[in-house]
Amino acid sequence: MYKGLTKKEIKIAKHYENMTEAEADSEHEWAKASNLSFSGPEALSKAIAAAKARSAARMVSIRMDCEDIEGIKAKAARMGVNYQTLIKTLIHRYLNGTVTFSELF
Repeated sequence: MYKGLTKKEIKIAKHYENMTEAEADSEHEWAKASNLSFSGPEALSKAIAAAKARSAARMVSIRMDCEDIEGIKAKAARMGVNYQTLIKTLIHRYLNGTVTFSELF
C-alpha cells in the first residue's frame, strides 16, 4: 500500500488514514484558509510535493576526518542529541551570530 513512499510520507499517509471525519474537516478548513488545499485522486501526493517544495532544508555531504566524526558523535551522545543535529545547530548558531568561532571550541 505504501510502496515507493518514504518513511515520512508513510507517516503522513497514516495520519490521514486514522483521522475522524471531524478532524479531516477541521484540517481541510485550515488548509483552505492557509491556501494549502488540494483535491482529487492525487491529493496526498500533491500535498507532499508542496510540502517538500516549501522546505528550506537541503541534504549536503561533507568530508570530515574520522576522528572528528567520532568526537562529534561522542559529544552529541553525551548531550542526548543526534550528531547531525548537533552539527546543524553549531553551524546555524555560528552563521546567525549567536556564537563566535572561538566559542565553538
